[in-house]
Amino acid sequence: MTLLHAVALGIKRHPLKFLGEIILAYSVIWTLIESTSYFLPDVKVQGASYYIALLILSLLIACAHAYQRRSVQFSVGQSNTTITVTFGDIFAHAGHLAVAVNEYFDSELGLPVSPNSLHGIVIDRFFGGHPSSFDQLVASDLANTRSDLVQRTGGKAHRYAIGTTASIRTSSRRFLLFALCTTDIGTFKASATLPELVCALEGLCEKARVVLGGEALIVPLVGSGLSGLGLPANQLLQLILVVLVNETKKKQVAMEITVVLHPSRFDEVDLGSIGAFWR
Repeated sequence: MTLLHAVALGIKRHPLKFLGEIILAYSVIWTLIESTSYFLPDVKVQGASYYIALLILSLLIACAHAYQRRSVQFSVGQSNTTITVTFGDIFAHAGHLAVAVNEYFDSELGLPVSPNSLHGIVIDRFFGGHPSSFDQLVASDLANTRSDLVQRTGGKAHRYAIGTTASIRTSSRRFLLFALCTTDIGTFKASATLPELVCALEGLCEKARVVLGGEALIVPLVGSGLSGLGLPANQLLQLILVVLVNETKKKQVAMEITVVLHPSRFDEVDLGSIGAFWR
């Protein structure tokens, strides 16, 4: 995500706006020059070199406006909540990290938990790839939560409702594990639908209200990976924001909510448009 790439992407996304910015900048600078020449006749701004400089300056101003932002922030109306959407490393943000899991809260890497998913990365990085301590923490938090027993060839046997959320912590991080995906018993393939995504996020917010204690809630672009929702990243982000804002207006979830996007999504998500819409 270099500076030139961010500018070029902005021009590609909004070519007419970029052209308009050039014309606007040119007009403003030209008006200032003409005004100065009128009131200060001894000041002469003439010649090809000055004209080229005017064009270059207008172009640079338009490029500055075309630059694609890496972070936007807005306040939720009728609340004290601020939502930030940013690109970066999700583990670099302090707060309770929301992690989507399947309805069994499985922990075995490979099948049924992909090592490439955020769920798998958390187990590998914070639990050394060994699920026993992870399982104990989840079982303790969900001890009084209703579940159904399901006979499976692998993985756990207790199936929880979509939206069920477990709060666990290690010495360095706190996690909110929320059930998003349903799992095929035979193939272990996890999948989710749009209604299940909404239900899962609502369950996450309900748990967050209880356990956050003033800390921030960190949310990834859930539904963009192995769950197979199939929505473009821009639309998926808007859906997540709609749910978070709606839940906040019902009852405050957190003072600060940060939605973190992987840098690989930079070309897919227009944060300028997202920020303009929510402001």
